[in-house]
Amino acid sequence: MALVRPLWAALLDLAAERDCGGCGRPQPSGAPLCASCAGLLAVSGPWRALASVPGAPRTYAVARYEDPVRTMLIVYKERGRCDLRRALGRGLARAVAAAVDGAGARSSSPLALVPMPSRPRVVRERGEDTTARLARAAARTLREAGVPARAVPALRHSRAVLDQAGLTREQRRANVAGALRARRGGLAAAACDVVLVDDISTSGASLAEAARALRVAGVPVLGAATIAAARVRA
Repeated sequence: MALVRPLWAALLDLAAERDCGGCGRPQPSGAPLCASCAGLLAVSGPWRALASVPGAPRTYAVARYEDPVRTMLIVYKERGRCDLRRALGRGLARAVAAAVDGAGARSSSPLALVPMPSRPRVVRERGEDTTARLARAAARTLREAGVPARAVPALRHSRAVLDQAGLTREQRRANVAGALRARRGGLAAAACDVVLVDDISTSGASLAEAARALRVAGVPVLGAATIAAARVRA
């Protein structure tokens, strides 16, 4: 399955390349997003996300988790629209910059963007870790702006977890509690500022667990950044 999926993803890209990945309107230019949908990632936000789970790092999102941004993320992850990665990565980079500013960090400090690890089964089904790819796209955008940034997959799952969709706040917290572990040699605590990155922030349970896992490994977390958030502070 993992070997076949990238081929199907490429075929889906070809079939959908003239439709906007957000609103679905035909794009004569072949652009992945129409001007209106692209503007949601470039003009809106960033907003401070409202986490309902204790321990979640200060999180910033570039957009609210509602259509058409919600559709962009779904078709990117589930329907192989890899052509959306660059635009989504740019949006994520804006949220990272807001997280750094919000923490009062020095702009000259190197940044390590640590993506939330996808579950192994999900990676096999999709053929890639879509969140890790977004982290690399965001780091590339930041480097183009003169910010020393790199994506570092410093976390891994230590046990199986359920899909968080549909779970209550307490169920989400229990589902991911103790589920992540820092990879050996993944990060040097004194070498860079660490920002956790993900595509969506809902309750903040996953980000809280990620921050805990890094803290146990002696790595402080500056903040977190996502493309969209279910709850935001204007």
